[in-house]
Amino acid sequence: MRASRYFIATALLVGACGGKLGGHSVPGGGSVPSTPAVPGGLGGASGEVDPNTCGNYAAVDAGMKLKAFLQATKDLQTTTVETAKVVKQSCIMMGQEMNMPAGDLGGDDTNAICAKVFQTYKDNLKVSMKAGAKLKIVYKPAVCKVDASASANAGAGCSGAATAGTGGSGGAGECKAAAAVNASVHAECTEPQLTMDFDAKVVVDKSKLEMTLKAARDGLPKLLSVAARIKPLEEAVNVWAKTAADLKDMGPKFAQSFKDQAMCITGQIAAAANAATSIHANVSVSVQVSASASGSVGG
Repeated sequence: MRASRYFIATALLVGACGGKLGGHSVPGGGSVPSTPAVPGGLGGASGEVDPNTCGNYAAVDAGMKLKAFLQATKDLQTTTVETAKVVKQSCIMMGQEMNMPAGDLGGDDTNAICAKVFQTYKDNLKVSMKAGAKLKIVYKPAVCKVDASASANAGAGCSGAATAGTGGSGGAGECKAAAAVNASVHAECTEPQLTMDFDAKVVVDKSKLEMTLKAARDGLPKLLSVAARIKPLEEAVNVWAKTAADLKDMGPKFAQSFKDQAMCITGQIAAAANAATSIHANVSVSVQVSASASGSVGG
């Protein structure tokens, strides 16, 4: 690509963070198995989803399907929190390497932090290069393949006819959600390839330009690697959210089919429904950061 503006707009259009999602390692970062409640995509939790509670509810077919859904919910919470945290950490790292004030990199609002970082990146390029100058950028995006076997394994635990299911569907909703989430969080992705350089003839402030490009080289690969991951993750969230809403609507009627475990099941269904806010927020922050970057960062 010929211009840094074009590169950033393309590369960050749908991306936000990098690494192996769903509890796996993140290049340059870590896995963050906690539950959020934003603003800005990060925070605490109001209820815990635990697929291993409620006694032996999974001994029956309906319970087995519900357990698969609850496990998917827990995995989705972990993955989306991890994603949002790595987005924030990547932006902060870039800001620190560009010597931004600590006050610009603090707080809970990931969108605000990243917007300041991207604006600083843009401003630095403007003052360190001649007007109209372009960076030399070569970029090969990450490519992800959804793990079909992971989806199949999740669905395998949902075989048979449930005695109690979502909306009379025999638990099909829980099975579909579990399969979609399991496949998306175990997607296999290549790493993006990125080089950024400049022609010495266009440089006005070499030290500032080198500092800015080092920050970009260190931070952008983490942001770019999720560009390929975010789409299947969003799709899985949409499938999961519909099932969570359906289960919530069923409420006591569904839970009562578990008799002695009814109260515990009711609590787990409520916890899953409550998780929707934080899950959507942590996915959204990745998309919002990339959209803001594509419109404001360039050179």
